Amino acid sequence: MSEALPPLPKRIETERLDLRPFEFGDVDDLLAYAADPEWARFLSGVPQPYKRTDTEQDIARCILSKWTTNLTWAIELDGQIVGAIDLSMKSEHSRAELAYTLARRHWGHGFTTEAAQAVIDAAFETWPDLNRIHANADARNPASLRVMEKVGMQREGTPRQHDISRGEEPHDSVECGLLREEWEQARKPT
Repeated sequence: MSEALPPLPKRIETERLDLRPFEFGDVDDLLAYAADPEWARFLSGVPQPYKRTDTEQDIARCILSKWTTNLTWAIELDGQIVGAIDLSMKSEHSRAELAYTLARRHWGHGFTTEAAQAVIDAAFETWPDLNRIHANADARNPASLRVMEKVGMQREGTPRQHDISRGEEPHDSVECGLLREEWEQARKPT
């Protein structure tokens, strides 16, 4: 891929959601759901308990990240931040990594799938040289794996004992990916 990537939209609207960059005013919304230990159960690297300083640092990191290669959208529902979705571009390899999280009270309503599909569509539409988007999830998290499957990703492997977080026993991770040709095929009218 070329060095100068065109920027992805900073705002993406879906049927129910507004995806937009984080702002410092989002601290209280983010802390409200991220302080829930159940929310963080499958997220390695997330401190628990999750404190206000963690929230402020995470939002500052999102604001200061280079928008062309490390993008993080806040997931806004009815004026409140309820999650986040990230896309990290590896232009030298024509691939990007997708990651997402959602407040526990909104699990099971299709919001994560809706946000992920919107970001995937924007990435493939904006970056013509992008060949692959991949994501991974804790093998014990079937809901996250369902999101990947719903957006068209295929299971590609299960690295054994891939993650160790918060003093737990090592656990497996499931890697999934979506190729441009698969995304294009899914978009063709039937």
